[in-house]
This record gives sequence, structure tokens and C-alpha cells, in this order.
Amino acid sequence: MTDEKIVELVRGGDKEKYSEIVERYEKKMFYYIKRMINQADEEVEDLVQEVLVAAYENLAGFDTKKKFSSWIYRIAHNKAIDYFKKKKTIIDVDIGENEEYWMNGGKLPEDIEIDRQEGEELRKAVNSLEIKYREVIWLYYFEDKNYDEISDILRIPTSNVGVLLFRAKEKLKKRYEKNK
Repeated sequence: MTDEKIVELVRGGDKEKYSEIVERYEKKMFYYIKRMINQADEEVEDLVQEVLVAAYENLAGFDTKKKFSSWIYRIAHNKAIDYFKKKKTIIDVDIGENEEYWMNGGKLPEDIEIDRQEGEELRKAVNSLEIKYREVIWLYYFEDKNYDEISDILRIPTSNVGVLLFRAKEKLKKRYEKNK
């Protein structure tokens, strides 16, 4: 059953169906927010709960002709931004177990340390980017979001997503080379 169909059922009075949304998105929201705010798991879990509650409370405002995933990611984005405004913290993206997206696999054992160092340099380069660039990198490469979905999440025109991603990659390349 699609997310949008579940939303229709919840709106129609079957409130129990929302647990399926929670089941589908709780982990995704955790990892997305964790990467954005890079804080203790308890902080992240609190924000995830805020996202899920906000989504539930605002289901009436969701347009079922659009993708639910983009809508809930937008809520998560807003909650993370609100968190930064309250905490005034510096965002540090943790590439973590997803480094394989950035690094070539199948290295010889003696290359493992080199890979670890390169992964650390890449993490530093990503973390040195402005939030708008970090976020577009994360959504595109780690969350596998397409341009339309990123456009919905970040509330920017689809045509700007490609430009933002291009600039993010250019800045990342320069900073990565600088850190090497």
C-alpha cells in the first residue's frame, strides 16, 4: 500500500494505519536527521518524534497528489533547521557507514588505511560546506532522492537543484583537494 493511500485511510478515520507510516519512516528520519545535526542519538530521537507527530498533526494539509516522502523529509528538514536556530550549533555531517558511496571498493589490505584517511578527509571537506550544499549532497547521494523530490524538500525550483548540486560538487572537490 502506498504512503499516500495510508494517508487517505488515516484521514478517513483509521488512525491506527499511521503506525505503518511510523514503521516506514522512523529509521529513515533518524538517519537523515542524524546526518544533518550529528548529535547524540537521544537528541536525534527527540527530533524524529517531533517530525512524526508534526506529520500526523498536519496530514490534512498534505496533498496526496504529491509524494509523501518528500513532504515528510521537508518536515524533517524544517525541524533540523529549527534545532540549529535554537542551539546555534555548527553542523557536522557524519558520512559513517555510507563512505562506500564515496570510496572505491575492493582495496588491498595495505590500502585500507589510505581509504580511512581519504574518508576522513572527505568527511572534513563535506562538513566544511555550507548547509545548503551539505544537504543537497546528502539527499542526492545518500537518500537517493531525485531532483523533483529534492526540490520539494528544499522548496527550491527543480532547475536550481542541478545548479546547487553542481556547485556543491565543485566546492567539495576543491575542499577535498585542499585537505589532501
